[in-house]
Amino acid sequence: MSRFLPKSTESAPQENFKSLLLLRGLSLFGQVLAIILVVYYVELSLPVLSLGYILVVNIIWTLVSFLILKGRANIADHLFFIQLIFDVATLTAVLYLTGGATNPFAWFLLVPHSIASTLLPRLYAWLMALVTSASYTAIVFFYEPLMHRDHPMEMGMDGHFQEHIIGMWLGFVLSAFLMAYFVAGMAESLRKRNKLLADMKDKMFRDERLVALGTLATGAAHELGTPLGTVDIIAHELEQHFKAPEHEAVRSKLALIQQQVKRCKASLANITETASQQRHDAGQVMAVDDYIQGLIMQWQVSHPDVLLQQQWLGQGDVPNILSDLSLSHSIINVLDNAAQASASQIMLTVSWDDDFVRIVIEDEGPGMSEEQLAALGKSVHSPTSAGLGLGTYIAKASVERIGGNIDWKNGDIKGLHVTVCLPLYKQEC
Repeated sequence: MSRFLPKSTESAPQENFKSLLLLRGLSLFGQVLAIILVVYYVELSLPVLSLGYILVVNIIWTLVSFLILKGRANIADHLFFIQLIFDVATLTAVLYLTGGATNPFAWFLLVPHSIASTLLPRLYAWLMALVTSASYTAIVFFYEPLMHRDHPMEMGMDGHFQEHIIGMWLGFVLSAFLMAYFVAGMAESLRKRNKLLADMKDKMFRDERLVALGTLATGAAHELGTPLGTVDIIAHELEQHFKAPEHEAVRSKLALIQQQVKRCKASLANITETASQQRHDAGQVMAVDDYIQGLIMQWQVSHPDVLLQQQWLGQGDVPNILSDLSLSHSIINVLDNAAQASASQIMLTVSWDDDFVRIVIEDEGPGMSEEQLAALGKSVHSPTSAGLGLGTYIAKASVERIGGNIDWKNGDIKGLHVTVCLPLYKQEC
C-alpha cells in the first residue's frame, strides 16, 4: 500500500499528484469489482445505474485533471486539496447508495484525510477533518439501505446494531480529528526538517564552491604576479625612453598603465592576504557609517565620473557591523554592476533598525527580465550578456554566510534595485 501513497516531501508535488491519480484508479477498479461481487455473489440489490454514473464522472474528472495538471512542475496546495474533496464527495455518494454507515467500507473516508494530513499544511488537514466527519455523519442518517434480492428487507438500524453504528460514527470522528492534530503536526515537522536539510545541503554546496574559487583565485594571484611585474618594468623603461617633451601623451598613457598595474597588484595582494589569514572570517567590528563611507571612497577611486547620491535613514545611534574582506568585495561588486548599467548616477540608501542594516543600491539602467532576476546569484554562469555571473554568485554567498541576504528587483519605472540586508553586531554579555 505504501508504494502507492504520495511521498511526504514538498519537493515532489507532481509525483504526489500522479500517485493520487494511481490510488484513485485502484479505488475505481476496487469499486467495480465490489459491485460485481455484491450483485452476483452476495446477491444484494444495488442501484447499479446510479453507481455507474458516479464511476463515469470519476473517470472523466480523473482524465481531465491529468490533462490539465500534467504539465505543471508545481501543483499548489489548494489544487491538491480540491482533488481530495472530489474523492470524498464521490465516495460519500457511493456509500449513500450502498448502505451508508452500515457499509463496511465506510472507513475508506479516512484515506483522503490521511493523505491531506500527511502532505498538506495543517489548515487543510483540519478542513478535511470537518469535511470527512460531516460526510460520515450524513451517511449515518441518510442512505439507501442494502436489501437482499430474494427477500427485500432493510439491513437496517434496529436495536443494538443502531448503537453499534453510532459507536462507529463516534470512533470515526475522533480518529479524524486526532489524525488532523497529531499526524498533520508530525508531517509539518517533517516538512520543516526536510526544508532545513535542503537549505543546509545548498549552503554546504555553495561553501564548497567558494572554497574552490578561493583556491583558484589564490593560485591565479601567484601566477599573475610575474606577468604584472614584467608589465610594470617595461612601462617604467618605456617611460625613461620617452622623456622628450614631444612624448608627453605617451608618458601619460604609460603612467595610466603603471597606475592600473599597481591596482591589480593591490587586489592580488588582498586575495593572497585573505587566503593566508587563519581567522579572516572573524571580521572586524566597525560602525555602519564608517564602513559604508570607507567602501564608497575605495569604490570611487576607480569610478570618479559616476555620481553617487547617498541617503541615510537610520534613527538613533549608529550601530556596529561585523565586516570582512569578502563582504566588502561583494558590496563593491554590486556598485560596479550598478555603474556598468547606469554610468551617470547611482542612488545608495542606508537604513537600520534594531537587528539589521539595509543597503539599497539603485541604478537607472534598463533593468532585467523576471527570468534573469530569478537566476541571479544561483550560478557562476551569467544570465545576461553583460556579466553578473561569478560576482553576484560570490556576493550572494558571502552575504548569506554572515546571516544576511541580498535581493534583486526591478524599479517601479526603470533600473535595478539591489537590497543588501546585513545583521548588526551585538556585544555578548
